[in-house]
Amino acid sequence: MSLISIILGWFGSASLHADLEDCLELTTRLGESVPDPFVDAVILAEDHRNKLHPGIDVIAMFRAVWVRISLGQIQGASTIEQQFVRVVTGRHERTIPRKMREQILALMLVRRVSKRRIASAYLAIAFYGSGSIGLDGLRDKFGKNLGNVAFYQALGFVAQLKYPRPSLPSKEWSSKLAVRINALHGCAVGMANKRLQSDAAFPRT
Repeated sequence: MSLISIILGWFGSASLHADLEDCLELTTRLGESVPDPFVDAVILAEDHRNKLHPGIDVIAMFRAVWVRISLGQIQGASTIEQQFVRVVTGRHERTIPRKMREQILALMLVRRVSKRRIASAYLAIAFYGSGSIGLDGLRDKFGKNLGNVAFYQALGFVAQLKYPRPSLPSKEWSSKLAVRINALHGCAVGMANKRLQSDAAFPRT
């Protein structure tokens, strides 16, 4: 896929390059508008192997296929870069060609822009629920100075990417969101403890 993305960077269709240019323009304009606590939160919540893959997560893809075959369930495998591409292009059809095109654009984008910048741009346009979209949604919730928001506050809001807030929140939605937030908090605490243990075992000199 990486090789294909490089080749298509030279010989791809006009529409593919137009979509790539739209993605690049948004990362240039919005890529530093959402501060680090939110970026760290979305990486933990949506794409915890973000530092390890080139824009597509092969491990997540194989896991999703296995879950579909063995359990008959649909499980997401999209990276932050893929989700960003999907929002920018407005393509949501459930087809293999659309998915492959999205993956190729994600690979092409990562070769040109840092992942944290892409994540920030994604948060600046993402859908968090009814009446809550992108930067305006974040500022409505936390105020204009997003830099004052703590990581765990950001994590609680980013959880709505999986369960967007409906116009009339139900008990079922609130319960799902609470379970999601608790699970993410547990992951964050576990990662922090591992970091502390690693620092204790291998102190910096």
